Amino acid sequence: MMKDLVNRFKRYLSDTLGITVTFSKPANMESLPFFLRDIYDVFQIRLLNEEFIVLTSRNDSELTPATIHKHIDIVSQQLKIKAVFVHSTISSFNRKRLIEHKVPFVIPGNQMYLPDLGIDLRKYFIKKRSKTTIFGPSTQAVILYALTKKMNEPVTPTQLAEVLGYSRMAMTRSLDQIESLGLAEVSIKGRNRLVSFDKNRRNLWEKALPHLRSPVKESVWLKTMIDEFPVCEAGLTALACYSMLTPPQKQVCAASAKDWKAIKRKYPLEIISYPDEAGYELEVWSYSPGLFANGKIVDPFSLYLSLRDIKDERVESAMKKMMEDFEW
Repeated sequence: MMKDLVNRFKRYLSDTLGITVTFSKPANMESLPFFLRDIYDVFQIRLLNEEFIVLTSRNDSELTPATIHKHIDIVSQQLKIKAVFVHSTISSFNRKRLIEHKVPFVIPGNQMYLPDLGIDLRKYFIKKRSKTTIFGPSTQAVILYALTKKMNEPVTPTQLAEVLGYSRMAMTRSLDQIESLGLAEVSIKGRNRLVSFDKNRRNLWEKALPHLRSPVKESVWLKTMIDEFPVCEAGLTALACYSMLTPPQKQVCAASAKDWKAIKRKYPLEIISYPDEAGYELEVWSYSPGLFANGKIVDPFSLYLSLRDIKDERVESAMKKMMEDFEW
């Protein structure tokens, strides 16, 4: 539950503020009372140039506003850094009480109240701002197929379903969406529905980009990696293969959500809570990274989408070079 909450928090920050944060273990966490370390998982993040301690609740039980306020004060005083309470749900009454006492809290996907940063985002406000159609995994897979494979002939939903591993119905819905946005031409020949994409793949990429999302659903940190894992190199590890970027100390790999479930069933794994204590980072993707991979390296389009929120000049420069070098 904790890992899911942390990953939803990271996605929420990315979706609402357009930033990617790294979670680390506070240097002097042992100074916290044991009862707090028992209730929460404690992380440190840098958010909009300020350091924060993040308290993620280990269960779904809702604490009272007075208790949360007390815990926040203890952590802030002990660690000398402002603390934020993160929980999967808080009742509307308790949210109002927390805001009245200016207690920072985040409910991923619903509300973010960070008074020190002047942030008070609520679900209805975020929905109002979100106008661009964002593709689901199956539709994005169709676009990536058109970008990574030289499609000289029109294809049918049945052909796409066989290649991409989705149902024919899912492919039909995806093509409806793609056609409605003007990203492909669809024609009827006999009983077959045929789709043709712009042969200028750069044009397709630029038109589709606002509708594409990062394939990364969550990241997990592992002590070791086994050669038999059905994974591809991803993240900064893959970017180093496509550019002159120095490879990261921790190797980054990617697997589909389906393969990750199979890995967990088949192999004994040591999953690490804190990234700085892990040997490897495994990204769990919404579609199979192997569908469009270059050998054992994820394709440059998916890689770009997974990294585009990172605000680092070195990474941005390497990504730009990677896309310029692609044989359009």
